[in-house]
Amino acid sequence: MPTVRIIFFALVAALLGGCGASDDEFAKVLVGTWGSREVASDDVIVETQFTLLPGGRVNWQGELRMLVPADFYLPNRPNFEVRNGRLVYYFSASGNWTVRDGYLHTKIESSTLPSLLPVGFAAAWKLKEVTGKEMIYVSAANGRTRVEFRKE
Repeated sequence: MPTVRIIFFALVAALLGGCGASDDEFAKVLVGTWGSREVASDDVIVETQFTLLPGGRVNWQGELRMLVPADFYLPNRPNFEVRNGRLVYYFSASGNWTVRDGYLHTKIESSTLPSLLPVGFAAAWKLKEVTGKEMIYVSAANGRTRVEFRKE
């Protein structure tokens, strides 16, 4: 019986050791710039690009675009403009990232659009598939699947 236990614990240790290697492999492939485009039911468009840097830093940048009336006036303000009948807000954020237990974890440390990307916000995404061209993952919060595409 003790031999069976030793073999069982050895197998468990080997499997757990493999999880770390898988996380390291995911982390290596994830380094780079990724982007996505989402259109909400109210026709708000969010285009986001984020760069996962070696060493655990992440930078986001993007545009939030929403329809506005033809006579919409916007005084000169940084990060805003009206273009093609839409109010466009340019945003950026930065923070840190890591891969742990098959999840991509991010945390925002600075943001120019705190209503969309609040400072301190942390998210976890279950990595399903990562290739040189796309990343498929599922939100741990709402179960929603997303696809990001590598930017050249």
